[in-house]
Order: sequence, then structure tokens, then C-alpha cells
Amino acid sequence: METQQGIGLTRRELEIVGLLATGMSAKEVALRLVIAPKTVERYIDQARMKTRTRNRVHLVSYAIGHGLIAA
Repeated sequence: METQQGIGLTRRELEIVGLLATGMSAKEVALRLVIAPKTVERYIDQARMKTRTRNRVHLVSYAIGHGLIAA
């Protein structure tokens, strides 16, 4: 499992956070990636725990602020 150096997010977690940043819902992300919505929620929760963010908005803000995804 590959991680973003210093942060610990996997490529898949970063991919999902990037899609959230475009305004997609978890259900829309699931449809795009052909995975279950619960799986998307699990990835979001894992990313939030690793980054110690409070919610999805905070997670996306954190990822942009730390250069993990493009604005």
C-alpha cells in the first residue's frame, strides 16, 4: 500500500478526497469509481482519522492546504 510521504494517505484515499473537492457526494464518487458507497465512506473516515480533521470540508481544506490535491 503506497502512501503520501509524511501524511499516510493512500492513493485511493487521495483520489476520493480529490473527487470530494470537486463537489461530488459519496454516492457520486462510488458510481464514478464503481465501488459501494459504504466503501467510499470508509475511505473518507480513514482519511479523516489520519489527518485528524473534523468533517469532509475540513478534510478537503486540509488536503488542499498541504498540497495533497490541487485546488
